[in-house]
Amino acid sequence: MARKTKVFRPYLDDVERLSYGKGAKKQRGTGSRMVCHRLNRDERKIYDFAKEKDPSFIAVRGTGYRKNRKGSPLCNIFRQRCDALEELCVIIEKRADLDRVVIDFSTLRVRNDDVFVTAILENVLRAKYFDLYAEVMKDHHHNVAVVSSSSSSDSGNENSVLSSIIRTPIHWETVRTKAIWGVEERLITIPCERGVAKSLAIDVLKESHNFSFDHVDDVDNDDEEKEEEVIIPDEQSKMLSEFGDNALTERNIADDADEAVDDDDDNFGIDWDDI
Repeated sequence: MARKTKVFRPYLDDVERLSYGKGAKKQRGTGSRMVCHRLNRDERKIYDFAKEKDPSFIAVRGTGYRKNRKGSPLCNIFRQRCDALEELCVIIEKRADLDRVVIDFSTLRVRNDDVFVTAILENVLRAKYFDLYAEVMKDHHHNVAVVSSSSSSDSGNENSVLSSIIRTPIHWETVRTKAIWGVEERLITIPCERGVAKSLAIDVLKESHNFSFDHVDDVDNDDEEKEEEVIIPDEQSKMLSEFGDNALTERNIADDADEAVDDDDDNFGIDWDDI
C-alpha cells in the first residue's frame, strides 16, 4: 500500500499525545483546541484494546458523543490513528435497535476513491452480505432498483451507481494539505444486527488490505511535480471557518439525549465480546 503522493499525515506519536490532551510535536496542525481528542479512562480502554487488534476497529455506544466535550474524543482520535496508518476508519455504533457499521474512506486521502468503494460494496457486501448490500443501495439511491447478481441490468449504469454512493465530494486540496479533522468524512453507513456488525467490520478491513494505490499515484503525479511540499495552514481558524465553528461531523453529533455521556460519570458499559 506504499504511496508516492505526498499528503498531510499525522505521526503516531502525535496522535498518542493528542489522546492525552497534549499538543503535537512533529506535525504542526495535527490537533485543534476546537476538536476534542483527549480520552477519559473508559475510552482509553477501548482505544488501547483496538490498537492491539488486527484488523483494528472500535465499537462505541451510539455515536460516542460526550456532552461536556461537545463531540466524540474516541472517534476523533481513532480517525487520526487510521489516517496516520493510511487505513480505512471503521467504527461500530452500538444502538438499541440496529447497530451501524460506519466506514470512512476519507482517511485514505485519495483524489478519487471509486475503486475502493466499489471493492467494499462488491467484494464484501454483495458477495457476503447481499441483504445488507440491497438495503444500502436502496437507502442511498431510492430511485434505483436493486437486483440480484444474475440480473441482466446494464453494467455501466450499475458501476455508476456504485461509485456515486457516497454523496460527500472530495475537495482534493483540502484532503491533500489539511489535518483529518478538517477533512469531510466520506461514509458508508450499514445498519445491521449486533451479531453481524463485528464480522462485517472485520471483512471490510481485510478487503481493504488488498487496496492498491498505484493508479492513484498515476493521477496525482502531475500535482507532485508542481509542488513538492505539503502546505500546512498557518491559522487553524481558516480550516474551522470552512467546516464550521467546531469542525464536528454528522456522526459526532448526538441524535438523541440518551446518546450523550457526561465526563464525570462516563459509563461505556464495555462488553469486550462485542468490540
